[in-house]
Amino acid sequence: MFPQTLEQSRVSLNRPPFTQRRRVHPDPLLSSLQDQHALQQHIHELEAQNQELRAYAHTVAHDLKGPLGTLSCLATILQEEHAQMSVEEQQTLLTDMTRVARKMGNTVDELLLLAEVCEAEIETEPLDMAAIVAEAQARLAHMVQDSQAEIVVPAAWPVAKGRAAWVEEVWVNYLSNAIKYGGWPPHVELNAATQLDGAVCFWVRDNGPGIALEDQARLFKPFTRLDQARAKGHGLGLSVVRHIVEKLGGQVGVSSVPGHGSMFSFTLPALA
Repeated sequence: MFPQTLEQSRVSLNRPPFTQRRRVHPDPLLSSLQDQHALQQHIHELEAQNQELRAYAHTVAHDLKGPLGTLSCLATILQEEHAQMSVEEQQTLLTDMTRVARKMGNTVDELLLLAEVCEAEIETEPLDMAAIVAEAQARLAHMVQDSQAEIVVPAAWPVAKGRAAWVEEVWVNYLSNAIKYGGWPPHVELNAATQLDGAVCFWVRDNGPGIALEDQARLFKPFTRLDQARAKGHGLGLSVVRHIVEKLGGQVGVSSVPGHGSMFSFTLPALA
């Protein structure tokens, strides 16, 4: 074996043996900073959820307190004055009490639906949107008849994915709002189109007075009561709609020009 030259010896001396080479260890400071950032992000998310829960509690209490007071008042009148009332008057009071109780039941149903949406696992399927819209209209038949509303639907719908029962609730909310706050008589148009990003956009357009731009961003937040802007009663319903649509992978939206009606929309993933 040939002896090493002086230069080879220098190279060998400058190169540490394999067992002595430096190992790369994670920087404890960097790991600590990453952990703190993740913790702060988690805390921020929890604070946002708690704030939203408080808003929902406020909304539900507000939505139940009014009807409950009305129901109590009607019951008191019936209890104290039924002997002097005709059968027709008693029947009118009972009808009003039933209507108020149904309104309270709807509020509770919305809250239960919200809990289901927040907790349920996502299982989507191709939607028969024509059947879903027809069922939503059937649920609102009395409202449509009383308001003399005209509802226009397309001959065919693009196929999207979602959960039929949840999407039906979205249509019921959008349609009932369009009828309540539309023109007289309400003229409501439903339609849909496939977007360039592959999602399907569905919308409801009304002939109402419209909503000011500064109020539109608040509509889908809990406990929104824009009495001066026609949005009384939107609060819990539209926030539930937002949770449903976002859970299904879509987005909600509204566009409106005061004096020219409003268009409420939502998107869902298209069927691949």
